[in-house]
Amino acid sequence: MVKFEIIEGTYMNKVLHRIFNIKENHDPLISILLSNRKSTLPANDELLFHSSGPITDLSEYSFLPSLDTLRILFLEPENNNFSPKNISALDGNVLLQNSNPIHMIIQEMKSKKWVTFKEYHPQNLSEAMKIIESYEIKYDLKNELPIVPGGFAGIIGYDMSRWTNPVFLNHIPKSGTLLGVLWRTEAWWIHERKTNQLHSISLDNHAWSKISFNDNINHYHHSSNINKDVVPDSESDAEHARKISQIKDAIVKGNLYQLNYGRIWRGEMPDHPWDSFTRMIKNNPSPFGAWLYVHDHGWAVSSASPERLMKIDRNIVNTRPIKGTRARGLNEKADLDLRVELVSSQKELAEHLMLVDLERNDLTSVCNPGSVNWVNWRIEALSTVQHLVSGVEGELAPDKSVGDVLVSLFPGGSITGCPKLVTIAAINELEKHPRSAWTGSIGHINFHNRKSEWNILIRTLESHSGPNSWHGTVQAGGGIVNDSIPSEEVEESRWKAAAITEATWGFRTGFSGTDLPERDMEMRPVPKLISQLSNLGPRKKSISKYNGKIFRKEKNSVISQIIIIDNLDSFTENIANAISNMGKDVRIIEGIPLEKTINTEKIIRKWIKTYNPSHIIIGPGPSIPNNSKISMQLAKMALEGKLQNNNLHIPLLGLCLGHQAIGLVAGWELIESPLGAVHGKPSQIIHDGKGLYQNLPNPITLMRYNSLILSPNNDKLISTCWDESNTLLMGFRHPNLPIYGIQFHPESVGSPMGDHILLNFINKKPINISKIFVQNQIKEP
Repeated sequence: MVKFEIIEGTYMNKVLHRIFNIKENHDPLISILLSNRKSTLPANDELLFHSSGPITDLSEYSFLPSLDTLRILFLEPENNNFSPKNISALDGNVLLQNSNPIHMIIQEMKSKKWVTFKEYHPQNLSEAMKIIESYEIKYDLKNELPIVPGGFAGIIGYDMSRWTNPVFLNHIPKSGTLLGVLWRTEAWWIHERKTNQLHSISLDNHAWSKISFNDNINHYHHSSNINKDVVPDSESDAEHARKISQIKDAIVKGNLYQLNYGRIWRGEMPDHPWDSFTRMIKNNPSPFGAWLYVHDHGWAVSSASPERLMKIDRNIVNTRPIKGTRARGLNEKADLDLRVELVSSQKELAEHLMLVDLERNDLTSVCNPGSVNWVNWRIEALSTVQHLVSGVEGELAPDKSVGDVLVSLFPGGSITGCPKLVTIAAINELEKHPRSAWTGSIGHINFHNRKSEWNILIRTLESHSGPNSWHGTVQAGGGIVNDSIPSEEVEESRWKAAAITEATWGFRTGFSGTDLPERDMEMRPVPKLISQLSNLGPRKKSISKYNGKIFRKEKNSVISQIIIIDNLDSFTENIANAISNMGKDVRIIEGIPLEKTINTEKIIRKWIKTYNPSHIIIGPGPSIPNNSKISMQLAKMALEGKLQNNNLHIPLLGLCLGHQAIGLVAGWELIESPLGAVHGKPSQIIHDGKGLYQNLPNPITLMRYNSLILSPNNDKLISTCWDESNTLLMGFRHPNLPIYGIQFHPESVGSPMGDHILLNFINKKPINISKIFVQNQIKEP
């Protein structure tokens, strides 16, 4: 029997907070959940946030919410069956398109049944968040609690990504499919694992506020292991490897930087998903585990997730991307050797640094300029695998809500890739089916008190009830980059799936117990790097006394000192953040807008007249510059001396794809790099010490994301820097005009002194060219 002893009970603005000491049970929330199943409470639906394993900064609490008053369903809308031909993200083509409005149903509990009383059709997830917020019960709390009642909790399936990233997908759920569920949570049980105390937090009129548990709750027992292996269906290793090769081909062509492909195992389950969940948390403990059951839809999700998508508390936003994996060793020495191998791998580091850059980008769109930083990294070792994990955080902007943060980060970059929008389309093309729950998120959100936390649903089993049994789906994968070896990526996916398939079917995705050891969960420091990357790692940049503002799109006519053209990249916000740190106001404008632009020169002149920019940057992006008519037109106007404001030629910087656009317009060739694609790798760049490189070390470490390079064939531009082999062009300048190109990414965490290059560009002055046209050739004034 479990013994509870009440030690405190207080009312806080209509919220009752009770604290119990637990003398025996170390997993009381499961005991309470099982007790609720037997009670008369209307609790058919279930949701449990379950932290297990060693108590760390990520696993201090477990939560059990009430789900008995109001429920919101997200359903796939009616589809128009539009299917364009010859659109392949792997070939560099995506169709930007808003999906039909999502079908959103609001239900209330009446006579122990959910009854619909309102329907909505928001255009995107941002609009849906505003509707959800209107149903929140608001009040102010002075006490610092990890979670508060009145907000919402539930699941947002991966397929809702179409309402955060407007891109056409061929393989979408059937109309009416349940995509996500949120419940209003008017009461919570909280297990504080460190003190083994149980908190009850509820609105004072909720049924849970009157419950006295005393000692009438029994301990629960983990379900027994499955005696006989049931082998689920899956694609072959050969087919899996073939798709990895397809992804690598797309990377070489410059259409992607990294893509997270997922392989499926599915089949009939020998018992209930709850049994799989209890085996899962016993054998594969994790900080962000979860159990979700939507009773009337026969939908269950069991997760042993190690990854946080986001957490907001006290206006600090945190995300923890995972990328970079090794198996656990048979002993401590083998474990250490594998950790050293992990951080010494250029391929694994490239995957990881790319994700750090991507998450910095996504957070910058909702945080105060200058506040987003890479704050820590470490090895987080689970029972069968160990991961490289980073912390990225920023300060929530006062005009942004917790809903805005979720919209900005969803779906997580670690389970899509870079650039995010393009990889979402490419994933759908390769996997050929909706992902449903996998790589979506389970979490909670309170708009008024600005608290929220969501996991990423990896290491997850999704189950649907059939006439006589449950059917389960497990999916696992990894980030594919140019250096990926198909056979090793196949093996890594099987490592990741092993604990979940064993809990579900008794099948370890091809491994025996001796092949894949099980160890205790541990947090370990990153072994020190001994290489040219030895200075690599988190570093918090101080916020300058004055930070410029960042404006997005064309929503207002506020004058902006710097314009940045966004070409569907996942790093544009980082460039804006770096420049705002220099005290400059920045405006980000779409280079490939949803609405097709006919007269690009007219549009550009309108921007110059409206925003009065002192400088313009053509930003990076996937594929080739010709896909961005805005970028190509800017390059043309600049080289013709027509990029003017009040007879002054505006300084122009082409960054990566922008660099290539200017080179193409100048008549240079764009070719696949003869030394191979480089994405997410800090490189040694040799430069001429002039212009953008004044007072900088030579060579200088700068991050590269490129598969294509320019090959000069005339003297219209002057080469200024090269890769470490001194053969590949990495930058240029115009002989007379303030026009510059750089193939690398100075804003990246892999470019420790990259901000100085951006600052040197910002310090370039416009040039008066009103009297210097001679035979269409611009000369020094």
